[in-house]
Amino acid sequence: MKIESIQLKHTLHFHNIHAEFKGQQHPVTLILGDQSSGKTTILRFTYQALTWFAARYKDLRTAGVVMLDQDIMLNRLQSKIDVQISYPSEFGQLSSSSAEPEESQSLPSSEQSPDPHFYCAWQLYKTLNSQGIGISKAETQQLEELAARYQRTLKDDPLLGLPLIAYYPAERFVNEVNLLNKNNPAIFQPAYAYEISAIPFTTFSRFFEWFREICDIENAQSAQMVQDILNKNNSSLASDSKTNDFLVSRIAHAHAEIHAPALKSLRRALAVILPEFSNIYLQYHPKLQLMVTYQGQTMQFQQLSNSIRNLTALIGDIVRRLCLLNPASLYPCEEGDGILLIDAIDHQLDQNMTQVILPRLHQAFPRLQIIAAGNRPELLEQASDFQCLKLENKQLMPIQSSLMQQQFEEIYAQLHTDGDLPLADNDSPAASLQEPAEDAATAETLLLQIQEQLSAEQQQELIHLLQGNDPRLSHNPLL
Repeated sequence: MKIESIQLKHTLHFHNIHAEFKGQQHPVTLILGDQSSGKTTILRFTYQALTWFAARYKDLRTAGVVMLDQDIMLNRLQSKIDVQISYPSEFGQLSSSSAEPEESQSLPSSEQSPDPHFYCAWQLYKTLNSQGIGISKAETQQLEELAARYQRTLKDDPLLGLPLIAYYPAERFVNEVNLLNKNNPAIFQPAYAYEISAIPFTTFSRFFEWFREICDIENAQSAQMVQDILNKNNSSLASDSKTNDFLVSRIAHAHAEIHAPALKSLRRALAVILPEFSNIYLQYHPKLQLMVTYQGQTMQFQQLSNSIRNLTALIGDIVRRLCLLNPASLYPCEEGDGILLIDAIDHQLDQNMTQVILPRLHQAFPRLQIIAAGNRPELLEQASDFQCLKLENKQLMPIQSSLMQQQFEEIYAQLHTDGDLPLADNDSPAASLQEPAEDAATAETLLLQIQEQLSAEQQQELIHLLQGNDPRLSHNPLL
């Protein structure tokens, strides 16, 4: 599933903005804009519109996040959100939708996606009545049909997964690492991967709860594996002269059979996005705590820097959602699809990490459509394959990142060429530091300087001195 477009009409300070995302050709969309330009508004209302899919999938009578009265533009009576998504052809074409939108039909064949897909659209309204009270309305006929098709298809083919719909606001932080086992049976349900409420901030508490559970499962499987090996081969171990080699081979074979894709997926994703990470695990004794191996050193998770902790929790929460939505997949991060919305992607990141964060996210989650917002130009350094948009004056405009990269390379090449040119004698650094030589002074130039610099009285005094009438004047010749 990918979002194709969203329209906000009379929503907050947007009179009418239409954002088209080329998710089939460009899986990563970057929205750049200055502070208070409206980036968060676009991502927030995109998420609110997408929550209706999760709500309708749970129950056709459940509503997603509705707009508030204050979301209506000032001096307007109605606000509207119009969203259109595309979904895989395995779920079939809806009876009330077209196979391709008009925009896609007008594209050349080279720019269209090779994978067939169909489209679904729905609209959300908020209208003020005569008493000034907001009334919500949703036109979700196509969405309800799509949700029913997902339910039937997943029942027939359990190997298929649900699409990811996740939104991470700019206010995201690790408040506390709560690793207490709550024995919550719903923690592994696919519905636990969806949020059907407004998200003003996130603390990643569900990630730490989920991580404790999957670590307990892996430890239980490992303990049972060792016990089975000892029980089944107790008699053969006594007469076997190569006991150590036999145990090593048996444990390695049994460990490969352990079905623990969640932890493996988490460690693979961390290795791609944060290569400094080599391991993350739970330490049970002497006390329960989350441990990491970062830059070759083992330390507590709380000892990491604030930016690394937040980024690690963000990656882990994305992996958690993909594992819940694709329970039958051995590679949920590589096979799971959906829509990932991240606001202020460059928050707390240094220059080097800002340049590579989006390419690494795409490498770790290749089938996700990532829509990120930021305000730092470093995000464009490796964005030649992304869809880059500039939000300015309440309108979205495309940024030709490939053209900008070409211009930067030409400037760097010109600077390199200028540095290789030989310097002339007068262009040497020593020559540039010397003062220019003055012309030989003549009587006319000296007289001109005297007239310009001295007053009339000073000139008369100078003449008197030159005539030798002053006894203080030296009688030595000038030359």
